[in-house]
Amino acid sequence: MPEPSDNDRRKAATLDPAFARARLIDALERGWEIEFRCQYCGATKTWRRDVMLGRARAHLGLTMAEIQSRAACQRCPGRFPIMSMSGVVQPRDMDRRRWELINVLLNAGIDPSSLGYGWKPPGG
Repeated sequence: MPEPSDNDRRKAATLDPAFARARLIDALERGWEIEFRCQYCGATKTWRRDVMLGRARAHLGLTMAEIQSRAACQRCPGRFPIMSMSGVVQPRDMDRRRWELINVLLNAGIDPSSLGYGWKPPGG
């Protein structure tokens, strides 16, 4: 089987516009898991809630398109991975999920207002 061309790789890595605009904090709020798959070696990694609040904490305000452009494979020099998500696109109980997320962020030591959530800390 021939090696995919650069054009084929670009097409494979193209994100759905709604997914590309979503921020990582939105994925955390909706309970998504984000999967990255290298187009060169096939290695995969998944960002779950623990990773989003840990290693990927600095990326919470970034869109999926921005994250994809910065991502690199850990096994090879491959860039621009194929990204996908698993979970419900728009859960029904968003108000409850939003408050749960605010509590999770506070417990992790992250200020929710720095990520665009209209919550102000006491005395702030």
